[in-house]
Amino acid sequence: MENTDQLNSSGSLKEIPQLTAESIKFLLKAAKWGKFLAILGFIVTGLMLLAGILMSFVIEMLPEDMIPLNMPFSARIISFFYIVIAVIYIMPVIFLNKFCDNAIKAVNLSNTGNMTVSIRNLKNLFVFVGISTIVILAFYTIILIVAGSAVLMGF
Repeated sequence: MENTDQLNSSGSLKEIPQLTAESIKFLLKAAKWGKFLAILGFIVTGLMLLAGILMSFVIEMLPEDMIPLNMPFSARIISFFYIVIAVIYIMPVIFLNKFCDNAIKAVNLSNTGNMTVSIRNLKNLFVFVGISTIVILAFYTIILIVAGSAVLMGF
């Protein structure tokens, strides 16, 4: 039997948590739902890429009277943003898919290596989403400061 004791940060021994039959069942259920969400994520990303690529061609082919006069950006810029957002969105979907695949393999094959890879991809997913959230919050803060300054300068 493996030694499940490990030193914690204070130097005393602590027990490493073990997966029970119930926790394995929960992990498998979460991995299956995650796989469903990953498949949907791949579909949405593909549609976003397709929309981004086709948008510039379709809007360029429209007659001038059908293009809104107050369109602030060209079709190519909007198309570029769709493609960039799709490329950014694909990263967490890939991490989620790898987590699910390895978690299902780990449970079905009782493989510790697959479980380790699975948990690593789950960690990568959370790190990516966390950093993305911080970047978006910083971006919103900058927008609010700029918009607030513009309003104050206007009065």
